[in-house]
Amino acid sequence: MNLTGEENVRFHAVMYGLFPYMPLFRLMPEGYRRRVAELADVVGLGAEVFKPVRKLSGGMRRKLEIIRGLMHRPKILFLDEPTSGLDVASRRNLWQYIGDLRQQHELTLCLTTHQLNEAEDADRVCILDHGRVVAHGSTDEVKSQLAQEHLHVDAADREELRRRLRELNLEFTEGAHFVVRLDGRNPYRVVRDLDEPLTMLRTESASLEDAYLRILAGEDA
Repeated sequence: MNLTGEENVRFHAVMYGLFPYMPLFRLMPEGYRRRVAELADVVGLGAEVFKPVRKLSGGMRRKLEIIRGLMHRPKILFLDEPTSGLDVASRRNLWQYIGDLRQQHELTLCLTTHQLNEAEDADRVCILDHGRVVAHGSTDEVKSQLAQEHLHVDAADREELRRRLRELNLEFTEGAHFVVRLDGRNPYRVVRDLDEPLTMLRTESASLEDAYLRILAGEDA
């Protein structure tokens, strides 16, 4: 705790054999100094990285852990709730940086998170509930298994639209407008088959969060 954030990072960099040890930051190789500055900017820590760790807030310590984990440009990176304690700007910068790493260096990322929107771009996801795997696959597969896509429509002739929806055997609810459950149907084909001038048209795609809430609803039933 008496080490500065940078000294903490330097210790790990030397232990990984990334750089030779020097007693002062300014004496470390240029590549090390550039990398620390780059990562400190990415996570929004900046010059705070040179403060003693004991004086850093919980969020700042989380940022320091991320810097330490990215210093050696790993091929496989395990992140456990990486954005916990980060502000919105730092969270966005971190995911942008990690996204660039995935593309440029073929980084494999294993992420655990309760922020399900952070997993939307994952190649594969696995949802756990009370220690059990309740869904796994691509994000599209998981969402199609557990949540529904809807079509929001309305028309000047609501009676005719209602009749047409029933003819197409589409399940819907009616309020301020019609909310049509697609059940895997292509929304563009549904609109084409309606063959009715619409005054409103909007699709509502399922999210991983929708899928997870569906799981919780099933558990409580």
